[in-house]
Amino acid sequence: MIRLEVNRKNPGSGRLRFNMRGGLFVTGPAGTGKSTFCNSLNSWLQNQQFESAIVNLDPGAEYSPYTPDIDVKDIISLESVMREYSLGPNGAQVVAADLILDHVDELNNQLADLDDHYIIFDTPGQVELFSFRQGSPLLVDALAGEKGMICFLADSVVASSPSGFISQKMLFGSVFSRFFKPMLFVLNKSDLITEEQLKSILDWEKDPDLLYESFISEKQKVVKDYFLEIIKSFKESDLMTRIFPTSSTNMEGFEDIYSQMSLTFMGGEDTDTLYKDD
Repeated sequence: MIRLEVNRKNPGSGRLRFNMRGGLFVTGPAGTGKSTFCNSLNSWLQNQQFESAIVNLDPGAEYSPYTPDIDVKDIISLESVMREYSLGPNGAQVVAADLILDHVDELNNQLADLDDHYIIFDTPGQVELFSFRQGSPLLVDALAGEKGMICFLADSVVASSPSGFISQKMLFGSVFSRFFKPMLFVLNKSDLITEEQLKSILDWEKDPDLLYESFISEKQKVVKDYFLEIIKSFKESDLMTRIFPTSSTNMEGFEDIYSQMSLTFMGGEDTDTLYKDD
């Protein structure tokens, strides 16, 4: 996990009007299973007797495996945005994502009813609608303040090839550069790959030189120097960090996710369950 110490220009900007335990913003490419992950993590936390809730931040979500405790669709209607701005579905998604910041007070008023909860924020299915919008870092600060954390979901099947792993690591780095918040690199759907494939991914994370060798074996005709420098930058930065394999189907890996949430939000001082950090 990437951890940060940030000097704020406005010291009071990270203070909230209520006392959430922490806010986990789940993002990642389309198809990585973000909503299912949010639902499973919420269920796991509640099974451990934690107070937790899900906030849907996707105005265009047509289906969800859970019933959100707070739903931005109750505030922003995609159909209304399409009519008001004479936009098609894609353009309306972009405008609706930007409009969320205008309704942050309304969202915070609802969040105040979830005092002392872990809040899981399910962000739009298309990563660019959350991670690359100008107002999104401001939104994270407004909703979670200094207790905000980013959970980047990668697809295990895509990451099982060296080129797929590199592409998702680069996307992880671009999201990090946008929010500059504590981040988790979560390898979701780990039940869909073999133990050997999972071991290779974990080995690449520990040894970027091994990643480069595997990548060259996969892509013989690429411009090798370019990608060698990219992988070197992984090695020399905080982008090569711990990987958290999870499965939303069998609930594997959620204890590790919780441990990192506890460490970030409360310095590991949680005493409510047997998962207390030493």
